[in-house]
Amino acid sequence: MIVEKTADVEDDKFVLRQRIEWKGKTEVRTIYYSPELCSGCTLCVYACPTNAIQFYGYEMLLAGAGISIDHNSCCFCGICSSVCLDRAIEFRINENKKKPFETVGGAKKLESCVGCRVCYEVCPVKAVKIEPSFRVDDVHRREWGREGELKIDVEKCKKCGRCTLFCDALIAVKKDFDPESPNPFLEILLVEEKCDYCGLCESICPNGAIEVKSESKVNEKIEDFEVAVSIGNCIECGFCKISCPYDGIIVDRSFDGSITVNWKRLERFCDWESCKLCINVCKSRAWYVKDGKLKLEPELCRFCRACMYACPENLIEVELNEVKIDSDWSGFNSAIKRVIREEVAEVKRSWLEELEDAKSGEEREVVKVVETTLDEELTKKVLKLQKFLEKHSILLELNPEKFLKVLREVKS
Repeated sequence: MIVEKTADVEDDKFVLRQRIEWKGKTEVRTIYYSPELCSGCTLCVYACPTNAIQFYGYEMLLAGAGISIDHNSCCFCGICSSVCLDRAIEFRINENKKKPFETVGGAKKLESCVGCRVCYEVCPVKAVKIEPSFRVDDVHRREWGREGELKIDVEKCKKCGRCTLFCDALIAVKKDFDPESPNPFLEILLVEEKCDYCGLCESICPNGAIEVKSESKVNEKIEDFEVAVSIGNCIECGFCKISCPYDGIIVDRSFDGSITVNWKRLERFCDWESCKLCINVCKSRAWYVKDGKLKLEPELCRFCRACMYACPENLIEVELNEVKIDSDWSGFNSAIKRVIREEVAEVKRSWLEELEDAKSGEEREVVKVVETTLDEELTKKVLKLQKFLEKHSILLELNPEKFLKVLREVKS
């Protein structure tokens, strides 16, 4: 058996790889860490079963190196990728994306979704993808120079941007948005030099807010225009939900808890204008500034605890009560318990005694391996694996089931 571990930087990502050759087969496990996506919530630090992940602090996080993963201690199990709400950690086996378990949350499109641009624009990680079934030039040949009038009823218009997906003569003017004003668009405007006043956009608007007057108006309606909306790596922030003008999306939360802010002390001691750590680390944008005041929208809180750890004045208290996953395996549940309790794993495993070094010249080998649940005969088989093993490599990476499987293969 050959085990190789490497650590490198590729395309602004920290990349850890483990390559194992065993009986003519090769398996490559890779962990990608993207610092720009990381909030510093430290969920991965608590979840890691080998205590291989360390958090450097929020100053280092903002500088682009929030956590470090010791590739020698890492068992490449991928649990860190499963608990990462920010999707900053990605785990692959032979370049195929894998997760040991899935959290049950995420955004889901409802039947009331009309297929507009709002959720796409507000998603902080661009997990939402939109694709119109066709555009105006696919069904109509525009004739320039026609005269007419196009009016948009501002009372009816919900500024969703659906019409702009159909025709480039209509544009959505963007604006700053926050939880109190979550729509990303200020208004819908007409670019007159691009419009031939065909009137097809009238039937595209779900609110009947567009009216076109023209002698050259096309006397037909578009009834089969659709916008495909797909949702990928959702971080469960919920901003799409509060911004959707049609209540067309819902967000289920994997993490359940509560957040409490000492607002009286915050008014006295918080210097948010120069600090802004809570705002900078909050990927769901639950923390924001409005009218010269620091505010919180609890509906957007993911209970990741990043703001609690970041606050230098200890003004925020986040209690994490539950993490919902799709597995009942004890190893995963142990990781979740550590996350909730804010406890790091003990490096020493209960089923394996400590490995000791023995040096013979320049060679190192494992001289003592005792699996507490094995009988004497199988223990002898373990000792036969010594020549294939190096300290802190394969033994620390095997779970009990896989460990016993390897023993049986050697015995046979």
